[in-house]
Amino acid sequence: MIKYRRIEKEEKEKVKTLINEVLGKIERKEFFMPYKEKDYEDMFNKSKYIIYGAYDEEKLVGTGSLKLDIKEEVKNYIDIESKKILKFSKYLVLEEYRNQGIMKTLEHELMKEAKALKYEYGVITVHPENEASKKVIKHLGAELVKTTYIDEYLREIYLVKL
Repeated sequence: MIKYRRIEKEEKEKVKTLINEVLGKIERKEFFMPYKEKDYEDMFNKSKYIIYGAYDEEKLVGTGSLKLDIKEEVKNYIDIESKKILKFSKYLVLEEYRNQGIMKTLEHELMKEAKALKYEYGVITVHPENEASKKVIKHLGAELVKTTYIDEYLREIYLVKL
């Protein structure tokens, strides 16, 4: 049975291994923006991120995170007045664990965290052709607000009221 919990800093290597394994097998590389070393450091900075994992026993099989306080980051892309806005990001699930509701459960766990922290809105970005991710996003009630380039990556930007 899959269990869900916050990922601790001591598990950083497990996260890197999962990311490398998932991204190494992805055919559509443009579906994911590349990870930089700073991303790994920031992921475990509790003032910047909340990161959750899906575990099969002790094996990390999926991740999802909340990037906190992103108003400045998104103001270039969407017009929103809220001061309490975060980003749902860094969702990855091992291929052999897909289609088991893991990403959807991670979304719901993170949604509870976001609401508990009194955030008003969540932003989700996705490649326009990533239908699996878009299905989960729409299940949350998120609405498409814009299609644009973020850096050089084409993305649909969704907004969900928390």
